[in-house]
Amino acid sequence: MDFLFSIIAFIVLVGVLVAIHEYGHFLAAKLCNVKVLRYSIGFGKVLASRKSGQDQTEYCLSAIPLGGYVQLLDERSEDVAEEEKHRAFNRQSATKRIFILLAGPLANFLFSIVAYIFMFSSGIPGTVPLIGDVEQQSIAWQNNIRTGDQIVNVGGREVKTWQGTLISMIGEILDDEVIKLSVVDESNNKKDIVLDVTGRTKELTAPNAIFSGLGFQPFQPIINPVIASVSENSPAEKAGLKSGDTLLTIDDIEINGLEQFVELVFSRPGKVVDIEILRNGEVYLTEVNLGVKEDDSSKGFIGIGTTIDKEQIKQYLAVEKYSFPQNITMAIDQTNEMIVLTLNMFGKMITGQISGKNLSGPVGIAKDAGAVAKRGLIATLSFMAIISISLGILNLLPVPVLDGGQIVFVLIEKIIRRPLPEKIQIIFQQLGVGALLFLMVFALYNDLTRIFN
Repeated sequence: MDFLFSIIAFIVLVGVLVAIHEYGHFLAAKLCNVKVLRYSIGFGKVLASRKSGQDQTEYCLSAIPLGGYVQLLDERSEDVAEEEKHRAFNRQSATKRIFILLAGPLANFLFSIVAYIFMFSSGIPGTVPLIGDVEQQSIAWQNNIRTGDQIVNVGGREVKTWQGTLISMIGEILDDEVIKLSVVDESNNKKDIVLDVTGRTKELTAPNAIFSGLGFQPFQPIINPVIASVSENSPAEKAGLKSGDTLLTIDDIEINGLEQFVELVFSRPGKVVDIEILRNGEVYLTEVNLGVKEDDSSKGFIGIGTTIDKEQIKQYLAVEKYSFPQNITMAIDQTNEMIVLTLNMFGKMITGQISGKNLSGPVGIAKDAGAVAKRGLIATLSFMAIISISLGILNLLPVPVLDGGQIVFVLIEKIIRRPLPEKIQIIFQQLGVGALLFLMVFALYNDLTRIFN
């Protein structure tokens, strides 16, 4: 069920972003009086279509939901009637053609700005960037970072949540391999800290590696391990566990918090474990035959629900919210920061300065899409904004089959005052297709490696 939900979420979310990208091309073409023959969401076989408008443009939904296209009238691909040649794409000035090609990526960037405006207006929930355990002799410890410190500024940018902190820290590493932090300790004393991580960019930018690499973990409040509900026909129900039971030990390991218990269950898929509980003031020992999670057979499953004491964790929650017009300024700044970060990561990935494991393909995106869709509108919009920026940047790469490659062809044509020979264009297009296929296969390999590990 989770797999099916992820696939549906992926198709819907990516479909919306593709539609926005292609609508950018569509609208620009209309503004330049270029005839649009087809507007398609998806590639391959057309599943549904209709024609409308003065030009009888065909609007299509196609079978492969991994992209889309806008087909413009063009003498290079079809016969064009004499009276319509002035509306053919190839007859337009270089400026108009570049505008039409740029409009798709620009539409993606504009969507991100609008999404961030809405998110900042509504409030982006997160957790306060409090430092948890700090490993002694780590770079964090050596620079006087201690448990209980709160990060308030990264690289000159105020941060309120761990999400914003993480993005800014990665940006600092990619920029000059120096992380500038301002923190306040538990006595509200401010400390300005500089972490020099020269030569460690590849290590620290690997997935989920930055905190352990710097030697600290985000603070996690201890949540009492009390059962609030038991799923029907679950291992917990079969073992006689009930709502209100307090979990004491698992295989003689004392349980100090809910997070620890979850990790211990995850690490024992399909195993038989002894769980000690406290019920009505008395201690009981019961044997539980753990199952496995439906969406991840490498993790154990017990089938209990818990509730979190809101007052207990309220002090650790933060909301990043701004009113007009600051929400617009912050949205533009956030989009710009994500564009720079994505460009930096992609550039350093190509040169081998950061790990290629950061690249995700459709499987990874689908899995993430399903997860964020369950977390609500703000989380979904945040995910879509990041993917939209990545989509815009990807299409600006100077690869012939992408918008960026076509812009390069137009610029060359403007410089040499004639189109590149068709044979040369075909060769470059074939090379571009090969490069994209390699990129997709590599991304898919990363996705599968993450899943099976």
